[in-house]
Amino acid sequence: MMPDVTGGDALRAQEQMDGAQVRFEDATGKNREVVDPQAWRICGSRPGANQQITSYPVVLLVVPDAEACPDGVSG
Repeated sequence: MMPDVTGGDALRAQEQMDGAQVRFEDATGKNREVVDPQAWRICGSRPGANQQITSYPVVLLVVPDAEACPDGVSG
């Protein structure tokens, strides 16, 4: 099951996934590279929280800590 990591630190979420394949994706669509996951916050995920993980990598939709999540972004 996918944990609810929304609002959390991207690095901590990656660690929480315990070795599962995780890919970070810029939630704004700007395709910025996530070099330091600790400086990014999670807006949503695919699959969404509490859904069964059926394929990898799990995608974490993230924005830099200083930015707000875009409207409508979730799992």
